[in-house]
Amino acid sequence: MAGKSLKVQAEAKVEGVKKRTTFQVDPRILQEEEGFNLRDYDDPDVIAHIESFAESYATGRYVPPLLVRVRDDGSIVPVEGHCRRRGALLAIKLGAPLPFVDCEEFKGGDIQRNGVMLRSAEGLKLKPLKIALGYLRLQRMGMSNAEIAQDQGKTPARVEQMLLLANANSDVQQLVKEGKVAAEAAIEALRAHGEKAGEFLTGKFKEVTERGEKKVTRGSLKDWVPAPKVVTGLMGSVQTVVSALDKGTLTMLAKYEAMSPDQLKAELVGKKVEIDAAALLELIKANGAVADAKKVNDTKQSQAKANASQMSIEGAVGEGERDKEGE
Repeated sequence: MAGKSLKVQAEAKVEGVKKRTTFQVDPRILQEEEGFNLRDYDDPDVIAHIESFAESYATGRYVPPLLVRVRDDGSIVPVEGHCRRRGALLAIKLGAPLPFVDCEEFKGGDIQRNGVMLRSAEGLKLKPLKIALGYLRLQRMGMSNAEIAQDQGKTPARVEQMLLLANANSDVQQLVKEGKVAAEAAIEALRAHGEKAGEFLTGKFKEVTERGEKKVTRGSLKDWVPAPKVVTGLMGSVQTVVSALDKGTLTMLAKYEAMSPDQLKAELVGKKVEIDAAALLELIKANGAVADAKKVNDTKQSQAKANASQMSIEGAVGEGERDKEGE
């Protein structure tokens, strides 16, 4: 069979070679099922993606077949390949002779169709919010988190996180959609603040933009901590202080460990313990290193905020000068 085409080998029933039917369909008769595909067709990335398909169709470059299904009324709708369909229509609009596009027929129910759409490998992945809404759609069709995870190649924990985002209030979802808040940061804020997550994230977005940053990330939500080297030094100094305390002092302090802060204030007023001066000095120095690191961080944050403010002023001045030139 050497040198013979796959078609010939499949028709000859050569072991290991099987024919798969591909159809040619006029892209102008393909109909999109409203609301099925979760792509945002106003997204600049999606627009560019469609334009790249249009160029490929117009120049004769290979484009994978669309996966389509035939409805009871005979209409043909894409299951996977919505951007390819739009790219083909754009190519035709721009004058490309494109009477047909390759299509393969899909067999399966609504859950299978939605699973394929979410796993779509057209080259441009769905944005996190759209994926979250897709998981919610599958859940409402009766799939458990574990079933969704298996279908989509994710962990149940990840599905649970995305469903949290899918069920968030509209203010949180809008911040994610506009790119002001990363999906991971939104999920973390939802866990911590619940219904007030939108208000919290709006405030955080204002903070980060004042520092010249473009969006709220998980890192934006974390309180400042010193570098590991500084923390290690502080921990070592604390250990030195504890090691320097005599057994009697440690025994005396142990009985207070279970008390609340208010109880401690009342019980320990006026009480004093002896501590090795060298150990205390080491702790004071370590605390000073933390304070110095915090000061450096605060200075950087202030400088970033000042730089961002200056850029805004310069941008406004430049815009004003351009307006005058256009008068």
